[in-house]
Amino acid sequence: MLGNVQIADHAEGDEETASLMSFSIIRRRAFYMSVAITSRQNPWFKRVRDALREHRDEIVIEGPKFVADAVGAGWKPIATFYRSPVAGRGSQGAFAFSVEVFDSLADTKSPQNVLALFERPRFSLSSVLGPRVSVVVALDGVQDPGNVGTIVRLAAAFDCAGVVLLPGSADAYSPKAIRASVGAVLSVPIASATAADLIRSGLPMFAADAAGSSTTLPRDAIIVFGSEGRGASDEIRSHSTPIAIPISPRVESLNVAAAAAILLAKSYEERRGR
Repeated sequence: MLGNVQIADHAEGDEETASLMSFSIIRRRAFYMSVAITSRQNPWFKRVRDALREHRDEIVIEGPKFVADAVGAGWKPIATFYRSPVAGRGSQGAFAFSVEVFDSLADTKSPQNVLALFERPRFSLSSVLGPRVSVVVALDGVQDPGNVGTIVRLAAAFDCAGVVLLPGSADAYSPKAIRASVGAVLSVPIASATAADLIRSGLPMFAADAAGSSTTLPRDAIIVFGSEGRGASDEIRSHSTPIAIPISPRVESLNVAAAAAILLAKSYEERRGR
């Protein structure tokens, strides 16, 4: 209350003093914003922790390059968090965690000193499947987030329209998948759907299958990759053409990400040649 009275008194007779006092208040606010959060009971800590675990409505991107790339791609961070003591604290929407608190959240062995909280992107299946200008990648029960992230990166590298996650697949917006994609999740539309949804789309489907044959892929095909052990589901197989990669009998099968790299590269080469 006293502070308000002092500013009011000076505002009438001494504008310069009032301005100095206002600047002092702003400085104090910036100082308090820069004090590191040390409690794991802090609401921001809990919010980031939950986003890292669940990535349902909000996701976390870690590392200065990935955060900068996300912002450059037009993503707007809800808040940015720094590992104290580092530069960058005190600006609007920026907070500092103590070293201990930050390290307890960081998903990498070597903390990247900054992480940001974003709203989870949402894409509909129709936005991924149309207009039909390129192939679409569908993952059927690919459980390893590292493989999912790698395939998202391959989808970007070979100019695919997007990625569809079928039930049983790891989330492409989990921390491990985001890292494995090397930032490709920022530019590749990713939707969730069921096998029935893909079948109803009417697009030709090809499922990676060792029992299939090598064939030319249409420009607007859906290429389905299943888990390494099981392959695509029976429902997908019954509505798709099996496509195989010729390999030596010295190995039984390829890792799903390796298979995706070969087939998507082949598809990209065929599309460019048409």
